[in-house]
Amino acid sequence: MRLPDLTLIELADLLARAYTADHGEGDDAPSAAERTALADDLGCHEDVRAAAFAVWCTELDDVTDDEAAYWLDVEFIEPCHEERAL
Repeated sequence: MRLPDLTLIELADLLARAYTADHGEGDDAPSAAERTALADDLGCHEDVRAAAFAVWCTELDDVTDDEAAYWLDVEFIEPCHEERAL
C-alpha cells in the first residue's frame, strides 16, 4: 500500500475501519503496518488529513464530527517528526 497513491475515499475508508476497530466493532481493521503508516502520513500532511477527514465525516452514522475529530487528532495520529514536516 502506497499512501500517496490512495484516493481520499480510500483514505477515509481506512480511517473508518481503524475507528471501528478501536471501538470494538467490525472485523476489517487495517493491519498494524497499514495503521502505523496511515497515522504517520496523516500526522505529517495536514492538508491530506483534513481532506480525508472531510470525506470520512460524510459517511459517519452514529458518531459526531467532534467525536471523530478527537479520535483522529488525539488517539490516532502520530506526531510528525521534525525532519519530515512539510
